[in-house]
Amino acid sequence: MKLAWASGGTFAGVTGAEMIEKSKENGASGLWLTLEGWGLDPTALLAALGVFLLFGLVRPWGQVFPRWTLLLAGRRVPRWLPLTPALIGAGTLAPYGVAGVCGAALGTAGVLHVPKGDFPSPADVLLVSWIGLGAFAVYGVALALAARSYWVRTRARCAENLA
Repeated sequence: MKLAWASGGTFAGVTGAEMIEKSKENGASGLWLTLEGWGLDPTALLAALGVFLLFGLVRPWGQVFPRWTLLLAGRRVPRWLPLTPALIGAGTLAPYGVAGVCGAALGTAGVLHVPKGDFPSPADVLLVSWIGLGAFAVYGVALALAARSYWVRTRARCAENLA
């Protein structure tokens, strides 16, 4: 959805140019608008960074500094370094996404009124809501599970339990 808009396409009845104009009206920063103008949606870039964090939590390479960090290469990553953003992200994105999906479900069922906002129709708002909030819910829960796994795998163990 965001990549379609950033590349100048249309999604949910709104073009990429219209989204950039709405971003300007809503007070987006110059950096944000510059990236959007280049076809790079900042939220898509942040999502890519989040996926990198997620993989770092579940793969062995996430526990050791890579070679390009010349002074730290081969040393263990301190537990707090990936866990801090993971726990903050899971604690904010999972509840936001799950609550949003519940709201979208109530809107789809006709229980809640859905205003059209910046979109041509309430159906377009629901389409964007399901995609965006569903992604937040899935990513937030996945991040919580990955952080828990990392937490357990990297905790200190007593010497007597190793024997």
